[in-house]
Amino acid sequence: MFPLGLCYLATVLTRHTVKILDLNLWTRREADEVLSRTLLEQEPDVVGLSIRNIDTTQRGDIFYYFNEVQPTARLIKRTRPGALLIAGGSGFSIFPRKIMERIPEFDLGVFLEAEDSLPELLDRLDSPGTVKGVYFRHNGSVAFSGARALPDFARLPIPRRDREVIDITAYMRSDGGNIGIQSKRGCCLACAYCNYPHLSGNQLRMRAPEQVADEVQGLLGLGVRRFCFVDNIFNVPRPHAEAVCRELIRRNLDVEWSAWFEVKNTTRELVELARRAGCKHFGFSPDAATDRGLSRLGKGITESDLKRSYRVIRESHGIRAGYNFFILPGMSFREIFKTLTQVVWIPLVTKGKARVMGLGWIRIEPDTEIYRRAVAEGSLAKDAELLPEQHEALSRLFYYDRAHRRFDTIVAWLFRWLDTRLRPIIKRFVRKSRSP
Repeated sequence: MFPLGLCYLATVLTRHTVKILDLNLWTRREADEVLSRTLLEQEPDVVGLSIRNIDTTQRGDIFYYFNEVQPTARLIKRTRPGALLIAGGSGFSIFPRKIMERIPEFDLGVFLEAEDSLPELLDRLDSPGTVKGVYFRHNGSVAFSGARALPDFARLPIPRRDREVIDITAYMRSDGGNIGIQSKRGCCLACAYCNYPHLSGNQLRMRAPEQVADEVQGLLGLGVRRFCFVDNIFNVPRPHAEAVCRELIRRNLDVEWSAWFEVKNTTRELVELARRAGCKHFGFSPDAATDRGLSRLGKGITESDLKRSYRVIRESHGIRAGYNFFILPGMSFREIFKTLTQVVWIPLVTKGKARVMGLGWIRIEPDTEIYRRAVAEGSLAKDAELLPEQHEALSRLFYYDRAHRRFDTIVAWLFRWLDTRLRPIIKRFVRKSRSP
């Protein structure tokens, strides 16, 4: 993923020389060599280490990214011992105090969005406690300077993507799904499992459609035609999404993009408008296929809304769509059957224009309704460590019924079988039925 958040920070640090080094572009051994060489060449006074993800959140494909953080921090300190090391990123902001306590190499940590706090902090490195939104060390313990308001997103400049900061060509894949643009920050939805409202607030902070289109034009100038909107949800509120699409159409920009959409706000008119503006892929995360499941997850939609979205996608041209679902504890046989058969049903009912992108289990995270519910139901111990010491403990941090663990394994196998064996057959059938 293109490190958009770091580019925003590089843009606001106007009185500093900034260089972004994305270690994900190399293998671990290569990354260590590149990092050491860059630190020796650049001789930075301050190094920021962004923690984007803690783990994969995929029960069937668990990997603990957090285990890579401390070895990297130690390498930085060994190579450039005089540099101040600052932690940040969304992963850090989920577990800020615990990460500071567990990794003593971090001198400071910036909490949540840092476009305001980081420039101020760099001006007051001798008194970090006076800067709101900062974790720091005081008398041998971790202290927090206090919460601060999130930045006014509309006033932030277009993030830098020039070669002095980062080489964007390394991210130019053919599908364009890993170069992002934000038209807004925040999420006003109330999905039971999601920590977006904690990370970016539950009040929407929107940019003017003209600003968004300016940024898209800037990408075209860099040779980028394909990108994704990385808003938590692109079409909430719908009028803003429509305005962005209209501005892209007005400027006749030759681009292709994707975004995550909320089901209820996805009308036929919006889909057509987005398609004309360049949207080729519509992502949906209803997460449940029944009214009971949708209600339990706080999605604010019904089965009827879901079926209507299938019709809208089927009747649209030149687009594709994908849907994600969860398996929840306490699901009836009917609910499990209906969820699994979406793998077949969605391609059929949309004439091959949509598919199930994933079926998984909810990774329990702090500051979510699912966390409180799992503790109350006894499926998660009250003192369970959500940032475990060992990789093996991650498997116990998913929202599922441990008494039926073997059944869950069978369900996962059935999904893989349907997805790999039956879905291609349905795809061929749909293609033949569309042939003249």
